[in-house]
Amino acid sequence: MTALLALAALFVSQPTASEALVDHALAAWKREPETRIEDAYKWLFHATQGGEHAVVVEDGPRSWFEGEWAGVGRPMANEPATVALDPAGRVLRVNLRPAKAAGHDPEMLFQVFLRSAEAFRPNPNALRRAWTTLGERLRTKASSRALTFGEWRRLDAELSAHGFRARHHSEAYSRARRPAYRVVLGEMWVP
Repeated sequence: MTALLALAALFVSQPTASEALVDHALAAWKREPETRIEDAYKWLFHATQGGEHAVVVEDGPRSWFEGEWAGVGRPMANEPATVALDPAGRVLRVNLRPAKAAGHDPEMLFQVFLRSAEAFRPNPNALRRAWTTLGERLRTKASSRALTFGEWRRLDAELSAHGFRARHHSEAYSRARRPAYRVVLGEMWVP
């Protein structure tokens, strides 16, 4: 009976996938105080939907990538080469500045990005569950002065009205971090 109770307690105490994803993301966002609710949503979007949306850009993904690659400068202080968007590292952001500085082949990175977008299976329900979990967390405790339940509610109303689609980073995050990355499947990335 004791073993059964211990097993039941272990099962009950395991976080759901959305809880684990939000816990992972909240820890990362503490290291980036300029993260706003739009950036939080974008993180959860990429972790659950992949980078396929970026393949369908007006000028085509190759010219977009080549232009961005040509324009990135030196890595920012403490800018990681990759950022795991989920706890298992299944989905990564590959930051272009460190990749270029390390001498990565841009064609290889571009192909990994394309193949990842093709192979990823978006899960809209997982996005909504993670987004709802984030709202629940922020309702009980704000993550920062910028990540609050009020901001979550504002963006949630907009998403509910217009759809849970890809979004741009916030102005604050864009100014501070100058994001330049590609979302890839961790299993396809060879550093």
